[in-house]
Amino acid sequence: MNETSSRNEPEIIIEPPGVGLGDEIERRLRTELGSCPDVAFAHLSLVSVGRQEPPQLSLFVWLVPEAVASLRAALNLVSEAVARALPEAVFLDVLILNSAPELLASVEDAGRLLVERDADERRRALAAADREQDSDPIPSRGGLWPF
Repeated sequence: MNETSSRNEPEIIIEPPGVGLGDEIERRLRTELGSCPDVAFAHLSLVSVGRQEPPQLSLFVWLVPEAVASLRAALNLVSEAVARALPEAVFLDVLILNSAPELLASVEDAGRLLVERDADERRRALAAADREQDSDPIPSRGGLWPF
């Protein structure tokens, strides 16, 4: 699925991860992210920006509301969890989806849900994204959504 902006920003293409990381690595990643208190839910996707080749395997993470206030600490915890799960030569881009909620629908459509620690928060995020999409096509990039 494609996400584009009307402001001359590069096209962001979010696709299903295909083979992904393999069953064992994804199991470890689920375990690590599932024990991270700041994670509400997380998806694995292939992402291309502009004409970037090849697409990069990326982890989109939605943080619980309490973690958004301390984004740096939350990102550090998530990054440490990811690092523990991945073999030494494997890397993932980690993207905090709360700061780019306009991508949520595309990630949901194309991504592989790895972990859902807070189903209510996921429902709230999706409902808010739907409302925002209906009223304003691109939310402000200046801040994080308040949930």
